[in-house]
Amino acid sequence: MRSVMLYSQDHSVESAPLQDETILLQPQAKTFCLLNQTAAFIWNEISAPISVELIAQHLAGAFEGVSPEQASKDVDSTLWQLVSLGFVTTSETPAHAPAPRTIDQAVRP
Repeated sequence: MRSVMLYSQDHSVESAPLQDETILLQPQAKTFCLLNQTAAFIWNEISAPISVELIAQHLAGAFEGVSPEQASKDVDSTLWQLVSLGFVTTSETPAHAPAPRTIDQAVRP
């Protein structure tokens, strides 16, 4: 089995939901970011470690007219930006361990 990259919110980041957007504040870097509706959805998905593939499946199911391929591209792009700004952390599952299939499985000890 291959290892899978998992993404999660950096615990030092503060967030404030608005109507269809979310504001993030990274106090250590003194950086803030305004997330649109799609990025806010992704932010909520990464409250526990989760893979791009699973987020993309959820995104395609939640937004009408979004193909799995487009969802995957949007998730990749959004996560890359959030990681580079210090809002999101990454980890890898060991090559021998299956990737979590649900958020519940991702947070179980």
